Amino acid sequence: MTNPAIPPATTDRLVAKTWIGSIPGFTMEMVGDRLPPDVNPDRSQAAWIRTGFVTVATSGGNPDQMLPVSKPVISLKVWAALPGSNDPPWGLAEAIGAAITRATWDRTGFGRPLTPVVDGVVYPVATVKSAYMATTFRRLYDDAADYACLQGDLALTWTSRSQIIP
Repeated sequence: MTNPAIPPATTDRLVAKTWIGSIPGFTMEMVGDRLPPDVNPDRSQAAWIRTGFVTVATSGGNPDQMLPVSKPVISLKVWAALPGSNDPPWGLAEAIGAAITRATWDRTGFGRPLTPVVDGVVYPVATVKSAYMATTFRRLYDDAADYACLQGDLALTWTSRSQIIP
């Protein structure tokens, strides 16, 4: 007997990645679960070095008790690098953090259907109803690679029709 296939589930992390990747000026290639290498297999410079990168991790929050509404707190790290320099590019990291913060204030960006796609797998559509910065972005120091790294917490409220129980 084989186990039934479990359908893909939209998660807090996937919604956060997709929402950030949809901010004007951002791409999905700028957002991930972990920081990619700074060089490609052919030893060329990785694309994220030019654009910066945002890592996401669920750090808290709670689902609604009575409704299919998720309310996670997402820990964001914004990364920027300047190869060959011992001076982290704080300006780029701060600009990326400011763009994310501005997107939480832009009320025209909510209510859009977002379709997370990972490795060719299409996840159920989600809709971000609200977003706000639960903490301001702050500098993290003592990175051995001399990357600029900011950390902040994003609070989201999102829903998906796939979560509704008939």
